[in-house]
Order: sequence, then C-alpha cells, then structure tokens
Amino acid sequence: MVLLEILVLLVGYICGSIPVGFLIGKIGYNIDVRKHGSGNIGMANVMRLCGKKAGIMTMIGDMVKGTIAVLSGRILIWTKNFEGLGKIGQVELTNEGLFLSLIVFTTIIGHSFPVWLKFKGGKSASVGGGAILGINPIAFVIIMSLWVVILKKTKYTSLSNLVAGMLYPPLLWLFAGTDPFFNNNWQAAIVGAICLLFVIWRHRENVSRLIKGTERKIGQKEKIEEKKD
Repeated sequence: MVLLEILVLLVGYICGSIPVGFLIGKIGYNIDVRKHGSGNIGMANVMRLCGKKAGIMTMIGDMVKGTIAVLSGRILIWTKNFEGLGKIGQVELTNEGLFLSLIVFTTIIGHSFPVWLKFKGGKSASVGGGAILGINPIAFVIIMSLWVVILKKTKYTSLSNLVAGMLYPPLLWLFAGTDPFFNNNWQAAIVGAICLLFVIWRHRENVSRLIKGTERKIGQKEKIEEKKD
C-alpha cells in the first residue's frame, strides 16, 4: 500500500508541474511568458502579457491542478480503506488528513519547480487555492472571499495571495474535525503552515517591492520585451 501512496504523492507533483500559464502564452499567443515581464508563469504575469482572459484561464487551470491532486488522494482513501502511510524513515504517518496535506505540499512544489521547465515555475498561490478546495470547500470560500476583497481594494495579487493564504493553517485545523477522513488535524495544520511559509518565500521579491512601493498592480499591461537572464 505504501507504494500506492507514494505514487499518489507523485501525482500531486505531476499535476502541479503542468505549466498552464506557459502553455496558454505559448500556444494561444505565441509568447514565452518566462522571457517577458516578471518571467513568472502565473496568472498575474500572463494577464499583463496576454490579457485578462488568458490570466483568468491560467488561474482556473492552476486551481484545477490542485483540486485534482487532492481528489486523487481522497479517491485512494475512499476505495482502498486507507489507514495511513505507514512508516517513512522513523516517522509514522497515521492519518488521512496528514496525507492530504502532504499532497498539497507536493503539488505546490511541482508548480514551483516543474521538471518540464527546468524547475523554474510559479509561486503556487493559485494551485494552492485549488488544493484547498479539495481539502475543504468551506475554507476555500472563506479564503477566496478575502482574496477577492483585498484584490479589489489594493489591486495587488501578491498581497491578496499572502494575506488570504495566512488563513489556511488555522482554517485547516478548525474545519478538519468536520471531515470524516481527518484525524489528528494539528499535524495537517503544521504541514499547512509549512506550505504557507513556502508560498511566502516564493513571494519574497513581491514582498520587497510592496515595501518599496514598486509592486505592479493587476491589469497593468506589460511591454513585450525579452527578459534578460
């Protein structure tokens, strides 16, 4: 059974590593988004380079990746009478909530470091949001509602990502007890906190620009100039 669980975690990475923004830019607009603007393959840069429709498609596609990855774990739980991961090294992982949280982690790692793009990917906010939907729809609605409010007021996607994302660990801990497949939800919340810290780290340049007042707002068109390496 452990092999099957590891394969599901690998599915999380593979789902996360699908470069939706890159594919939309390349196939739909003949633009390599890695070489223009911020060089990021996420929603904000795609929207600046290719337009609002492309940006929204990127966001939805990235969210779907996260949701599918988590649902694959739920399917394993439902169909295989899942009882835990067993032992990996000296650590015994004995609950389903932790397993699903680990899938979230492997998914955002896949999005940030996709093997197909030489491990240079996005910042994992959208894919993380989709994974939260698979974890708990109520938490997703709360987090997305805050995300929308902050975005409307500030126009900064990075600030929206960071502030709304901070709700994930406490909401995971709060709502996990209502999920029949969760137990020992504090372990899942710890992994959720690690996921949040990783996303914050991926936004470190955005944080610096926010502090300096030089962060770009959503909707600002980007001039198509090749990004220098």
